[in-house]
Amino acid sequence: MRPAAMPEPELWLDLDRVAGGGRDLAAAGKHLTRQRTGPGAEVAALSAAPPWGTDDIGQTFENNYRPIEQQVLQAWEKLGLYVEGLGDAVVEAVQEATQTDHHSAVRVERTYGKRS
Repeated sequence: MRPAAMPEPELWLDLDRVAGGGRDLAAAGKHLTRQRTGPGAEVAALSAAPPWGTDDIGQTFENNYRPIEQQVLQAWEKLGLYVEGLGDAVVEAVQEATQTDHHSAVRVERTYGKRS
């Protein structure tokens, strides 16, 4: 004997809450980008004239530090833009889902509403 199939759970989505979360996520991405162009730029400026010196130890540090600094600053900028874009995509997805649902409801009403 097979067990009775369980009904599929329904997914209820609070569209206002999801859209608000998307806007918050986009704002967080913008903030992260501002931090890169503010404090991140300050870090880069402060290290431009190597404060660790130009002796052998300072030069070795410079050779190891500079590529990592550039990678971190580039990743920081890309991450801010990615997070902002992700938030914008969430908001757009909510808008598109809402429009699709509305258009489907109108089509169903037009098609079947006349038969009742």
